[in-house]
Amino acid sequence: MKPVATLITLEEITKLASRSNLRLGKAIAEDGKFEIEKSNPYVNMVKISQKSSQARTVRVESTSKGLRWKCTCNSRKDLFCQHCVALGLHIISNENN
Repeated sequence: MKPVATLITLEEITKLASRSNLRLGKAIAEDGKFEIEKSNPYVNMVKISQKSSQARTVRVESTSKGLRWKCTCNSRKDLFCQHCVALGLHIISNENN
């Protein structure tokens, strides 16, 4: 398995997310509060809080089949929601610092 940080790129996020989720996720990444619940090279799980909405828990992990994600805002396995976008951008930002 590859580390999550090597699988999460701006290109990959743009490919996985809809335009609206990409836009909303960028706003969350800028203004949201990220509380790390689990972090290692293969799993990143955070609680994302915003002033105007309910906190959401997002998990992004590396598997033998590639990247997998889950957010408490929905039950769809294929939806890379705005919270997943925000976490992805947060991971990229932390890798570059």
